[in-house]
Parts: sequence; C-alpha cells; structure tokens
Amino acid sequence: MSGTAPAADRKPPAGGGALREERALRAAFAVSSTGDWIFRFALPLLVLQKSGSAMLAAVTYAVEYVPYLFFGLVSGVVADRSDRRWLIVGCDALSAVIACVLTVLCLTDGFSLYAVMALAFLLSSIRPFHFPSFQGLLSERVPEDRRPVMNAWLQGTDSFLSLLGPVAGAAIVVFVGPAIASGLNAASFAASALLVWILRGAKADAGAPAAPVERAASRRGAVRAALGSIRPDFVAGLRVLAANPAVLWGTVLLTVTNFAMLTVQSNLAFLTAGPTGSETSRLAVALVAQGGGALLGSVLAPALLRRWPAGPVVAAGMGVLALALGLPALSHTTVPLSAALFLSGLATSAIVVPWRTYRQQVVPEAYIGRVVSVQRTVGFALNPVGAVVGGLVLSSLGPAAIFVVAGAVQTAVWLCAWRGPVGRAGLPSAEPPALLAAGAAPPSRTS
Repeated sequence: MSGTAPAADRKPPAGGGALREERALRAAFAVSSTGDWIFRFALPLLVLQKSGSAMLAAVTYAVEYVPYLFFGLVSGVVADRSDRRWLIVGCDALSAVIACVLTVLCLTDGFSLYAVMALAFLLSSIRPFHFPSFQGLLSERVPEDRRPVMNAWLQGTDSFLSLLGPVAGAAIVVFVGPAIASGLNAASFAASALLVWILRGAKADAGAPAAPVERAASRRGAVRAALGSIRPDFVAGLRVLAANPAVLWGTVLLTVTNFAMLTVQSNLAFLTAGPTGSETSRLAVALVAQGGGALLGSVLAPALLRRWPAGPVVAAGMGVLALALGLPALSHTTVPLSAALFLSGLATSAIVVPWRTYRQQVVPEAYIGRVVSVQRTVGFALNPVGAVVGGLVLSSLGPAAIFVVAGAVQTAVWLCAWRGPVGRAGLPSAEPPALLAAGAAPPSRTS
C-alpha cells in the first residue's frame, strides 16, 4: 500500500493545472451550493403545502443544523484521515441518491411527511463531512497566493445564492412541483461529484499512480483508520487549534459574533414584515440589502488583504459589524434598517474571507478538517441561543432593545479582537505560529 506524500511536502499543482483545478472547485461549490439552497427552501415549503403546519415547516428548515451537533466534531477527523477528494465525491454521490429517493417519494400519492423530514435529516447529515473536506481540499489544491481570491469567490457565491435562494427555492416548488425541485437538487449533487472526481489524484506528482485494487484497499484502510482513532485525532486537532492564540481567540470571538447576529437575524421577519407578516416587501428589501453588502464585501476583501494583514482586516470588520448591529436602535424603519443590514453583510464578508485565508496559512493541511469542524460546530451550537435571547428581548423590551444588545455584544467582541491576538494575526511583529508543536505528528492519509 502506498501512501500520500507528507502534508508539508505536498504542493498544489502549478501553472495551468492549478487554474483548471481551481475552476473545477469553484464550479463544484457553485452547483452543490445551489442544490443546498433549493433543498433549504423547497422542502419546508412542500411540508407547509401538504400539512398546513407552520411548526412542521419550521422543524424541516431547522433540521439542517441538527446534524452538526451529532457529527460536527467527528467529521473533521474523518476528513483529515481520508482522501478528501474521494470523500467529497462520496458525499455528493450519496446526497444525489437521497435526493432521488425524495423525488420518487414526491411522485407518490399520499406520501408521509415524516418520511420527507427523515430524508431531509439524512441529507443534512452529509454536509458536516462535506464542508471540512472541501476546505481541506482547497488547501491542498489552491496555491497560497490564490487563496484570498478563491475564498472571496466562494463567499461571493454564497452571498449571491442567499439573495436568490429563498425566491428560487419557493418558485421551483410553485411552478414545477416538488418532484422536479428534488430532481434538480439530485442533479446538482451529481454534477458536483463529477467535477471533483475529474481532479487529478493527490499522488499525481509523487510517482506512478497505484493500481485500482491498491487504491480501493488504500481508501478502505483510510476510513477504518479514521473510525478507529477518532478520539486521539480529535484531541490532537484541539491542541493544534489551541497552539495559535489568534486561531483560538478567533474561534471564541466568531462564536460570540454569531450569537450577536442571530439575536437580530432570527427576528428579522418580525422586524420588517410586522407581527402579521403582511409587509413582505420590507423583508425582501432587507434581505436584498444584506446579500448585496455581503457580495460587495467579498469583492473588496482580496484588495484589503493585499494592503493589510488578515488580523487587522478581521478586527476592522468586527468593528464595522458592531456599528451596523447597533445603529438601528435609533431607527429601524425600512431605509435605515436596510442600510444597516447592507453594512452588516459587507462587514461579514470582510471578516470571513481574511479569516479563512489566515486559517489556511497557519493550520497545517493535515489538521484543517478538524479545526474547521470544531469552529463550525461551536458556532452553530450558539445559533439557537441567540435566537431565543433575541425573541425574549423583543417580547420584553421592544425592537430597539434587540439592536442595543446585539451592538453592545459585538462592540465587546471588536475590542477583544482589536486589542488581542486576532488583531495582530499576520503582522510581522506577531509570534510565528508553531502549530505542529502541539504534541502529535500529522496523521498519514492514503489515496
């Protein structure tokens, strides 16, 4: 059995090969994310149409985040120990199969809504494995000088889909029906699997490729090794995360930022469309403003990174976000609220793009899956807390109080970022990260 080159020795392909792989990764992300957005809004609308229950529809939407609590911490270990390219192909292929089953179910008269919700849970359970694998594959295949542009493009694509997703997902169900919507979802996952599959194997520059039987045995061995060493590998990943103060504090501060944003975001429909939900045009304007700001921020982020290190850009973005969350306390009518949400979206992209770029620079490629999955799981765990706090503040103290609370929390985050390790990340005067001195050797991975 032949293994891959050590992570430190594995270089991204150069020249035209690197650009081809980057384009393939971009296309795979775009089509897979499009499928996610269709799924995210088409299924809850289908459940609402068939049941008339807003609660069941809300549960169907919320089920997307539940698997991260079950698999989020384990999935990073599997992503780091397995061949990421094949793991992504397997995740997308399995997602396509589940979406096909949903398609057949939707064509059946009198189908069970609970069966739809169970399949939605299964489909969502694959994403915790897909995301850290994709982030790790990006570190493997995209040269370091291209990563700011790549991260900005990914963030911009996600922002663009956040603009169109609610409208497109609902329109597809209304005009072509849930079966075709689910079929389109399946096709998007199949296309993503194909785009990742055609990438060169990780061992293409390390010698002659292994025989098919050897490669298959190697992949099976990698999965067995991953499942057999989850605990020690996860602990090693935590040590890596804690070894760099900027990465550790960034994880904490971004988690609190998620909390601050969710206090507002979870109540945005009430704040814009009113208690009866009748003023939908205000909600549409607010969502477009927020998505537009995020799209602009993703375009500007690479230029910011060319002028300043990642840490000061992230800290500045957190300061702008604090301003955006607090300003509507003065007036939350349509124009000032939409302007604040535009600024909020811009600041979010100005935080996310440099943060992901810095993380890819300082976290060894062999550990990137675990670090990403820990950060994502922790961040998602506070989403319900932020929503509950926002609802309690709204019902007890009124709309203005939500923005006061969110702005105050985010201002504290900004001060900690500006004065702490996050604000110094990437500066020449900062201590060089020594993440490999975390007490564990990088795990070997096989193709």
